[in-house]
Amino acid sequence: MGNDGFRVDLAALQQASQGVGDAIAALENELPWPVRKMGNDGHGVTMMNLDAEQSGSALVTEALKRFCGRWEYGVKFLVEEGAAAASALTDTRSEYEKMEQAAIDAFKKVLGAGFDNPTADLNAAPQKSFAQFGVDIAPVGMPQQAASHVLNQAGYNTKVDG
Repeated sequence: MGNDGFRVDLAALQQASQGVGDAIAALENELPWPVRKMGNDGHGVTMMNLDAEQSGSALVTEALKRFCGRWEYGVKFLVEEGAAAASALTDTRSEYEKMEQAAIDAFKKVLGAGFDNPTADLNAAPQKSFAQFGVDIAPVGMPQQAASHVLNQAGYNTKVDG
């Protein structure tokens, strides 16, 4: 959707939101089992450590312990902000979809007012497909029937009134 160089890729918004959610889930899966579901509060990062035998050095063990202690707060911040970003992306996509649908509905009302039966209910115009408007706009008789036939063959559900 977009015009004049500005374009919003709704699928990309969905993918970005999903990607952030997947990153949060992956981070949570790296935490030790007992605190896995508390990872969004930063808990468990301090449990991700090695003893001197595993690391090969008491210095490395102590450095990892201090690093994890500091990052307990960092993880909490990243998860909270990531979740907020994912929610904002989803909300943005939803708003663009609503606005796009409102623009389509308004355009269909204009089509209905200009080309449809003058006594037709304009509020019913948004339920019509563009293909049906194409059939309705075609001259009555064979051209209208031909347009309907071609569109129906292409998978659209149109009918000729009358």
